[in-house]
Amino acid sequence: MRGNSGLPATPDSSVLRAVVVAIAVVQSTVLGLLARRGSWLSDDLDFLVQGARGFAPAELLTPVNDHIAPGLRFVYAGFVWIAPFNHDATVAWRMLMQAAAITLMGLLLLRLLGSNWWVVAGTLFYAITPLSMPSFMSLSSGVNNLCAHVFGLLLLHATIDWYDGRRRRAVAYGPLSLLISLACWEKSALIVVTVVALALYLRDRPIRYWIQYFVALAVGVVVFGILYFVYGNPSQGHLPGPRQLFTALARGFAVPIGALVGGPWRWQNFTIMGTAAAPAAAVILGGLVFALIIAIAWRRERRALLLWGSVLVYVVVTVVLVAYGRFTLFGDLFTSHYHYWSDLSVPLTLAVVLSLRTVRMRWAVVPMAALCCLVAVSDAGFARTWAKNPAKEYFATVTAELEQAGPNVNLWDTAMPQPIVNALTNDLRLSPVLRMAHIPFRLQEPGSEPLMVDEQGHLRPAQLAVWSRGEPPSRTNPFCNLLLHGTEPLTARLKSTQPEVATANWFVKAAYFSNRQNRVSIELADDDGNVAALPAADWPAGVGSMYFGPSQRIKATQLRLRSSDPATNLCVENFDIGLPRVNG
Repeated sequence: MRGNSGLPATPDSSVLRAVVVAIAVVQSTVLGLLARRGSWLSDDLDFLVQGARGFAPAELLTPVNDHIAPGLRFVYAGFVWIAPFNHDATVAWRMLMQAAAITLMGLLLLRLLGSNWWVVAGTLFYAITPLSMPSFMSLSSGVNNLCAHVFGLLLLHATIDWYDGRRRRAVAYGPLSLLISLACWEKSALIVVTVVALALYLRDRPIRYWIQYFVALAVGVVVFGILYFVYGNPSQGHLPGPRQLFTALARGFAVPIGALVGGPWRWQNFTIMGTAAAPAAAVILGGLVFALIIAIAWRRERRALLLWGSVLVYVVVTVVLVAYGRFTLFGDLFTSHYHYWSDLSVPLTLAVVLSLRTVRMRWAVVPMAALCCLVAVSDAGFARTWAKNPAKEYFATVTAELEQAGPNVNLWDTAMPQPIVNALTNDLRLSPVLRMAHIPFRLQEPGSEPLMVDEQGHLRPAQLAVWSRGEPPSRTNPFCNLLLHGTEPLTARLKSTQPEVATANWFVKAAYFSNRQNRVSIELADDDGNVAALPAADWPAGVGSMYFGPSQRIKATQLRLRSSDPATNLCVENFDIGLPRVNG
């Protein structure tokens, strides 16, 4: 490796390794304690429910929103298999991954710089930067980004192995690391730009020396590309106009510039997702620091500008991807969403350290101390917002009350409250989460009026707030309002009890009697022919009530009964269509 200069003393490499490990352990522990102040986010709940379906390839290759992430699916399936719905277990996993990433970065710097105190400074910068802190807190982003960090850094180690002549070892784990990283987070492909920059930084051999290595890496990209084009589900987005794109790019470049001074310092108050609201002072001060670092690199270490080039490419590509996929819905808000910027800390750390490696460490002590103080401001601000997540208290209350009520408790299949879930959540209902966590309960079964879980997680008596009722056709049977006999469908008009018919995810309560058990399904329909089918259920013999829902969103004006059994004989006295609500 290339030499270094300007240090008053050369530390022992074993000391540097020990300090790197100490930084990794302390910082991952601090982040773990901070993560425990929060809880599950809506994406976490979605992915845990998906993970409960197991490790089958078809499940692992199910797209996540608009992208494919079999690695993320695999990790969530592991969480459910090992410790379902155990938030602390996921925090422990994140701490291990974070400690591994920090250690890998420290060892990478040691290989690049030799015995140099900038190894410690660079490791500390990488460990504490707020770029990656918010994505550690969110489990879904943590699985994406921590894997991108660990396997991306392994790829950089493989690059140095190739440079040092250990070609077989480099090819053994380099392409595999890239493939695993891609399987967890497609955007982690940007690490290849840093690999190229690092290879050019180390160049004292002709470019043909690297061709075989990059061909080997291309194999991993091709394998993932095949999976993506076969199973992926890319969004049909589009880029914003030139002025909007320029604004988004400006906000994008503010992210790494602000990170140089521990930014963003301030976060949006309306979300716990890690969206920055950096003040102008953070960007201006960061810009001054950036200009100083670039000036030093230009004078002393021009090859380090190659790593700044990888930072440039990372920012531009990230902004374009975020703008393309989400600008229509969210504007440029997601440009400052730090879950998209986590792995930028890898090329940024390398760019900063390789630019300053010839500066005497004594000149960096005060700036590093100031950076730690400014990072504390960012972390403290995030911690205040992060701790507002109501999911921890909500699920603690739900599980405690269900345990007390016993396994025969009967529940309405209602949604979890906001902000635990939001409009973008695939399934808003509580029941799949309870099943995934192996919490026993009954769901809308006949025999008892279902209870309801309120917004605080308490079990409460409930009733169906009626919005419409089934109108029986002209009575042909003096003993039954609506008689379903055999396989002929039975349709009833719905009469609204409100001034106008509404659109909603409807629930149905049916009072009935029968001399036999019947398997019957219910459909809600509107006047335009749209149908929301509810799952078929066994209606026990005797007199009782059945409960169904929620339906797909529909403006229901008709209700239809169906059976495939010619022996069906069911009398429905009345239908109530509405929404469950807590009594009182």
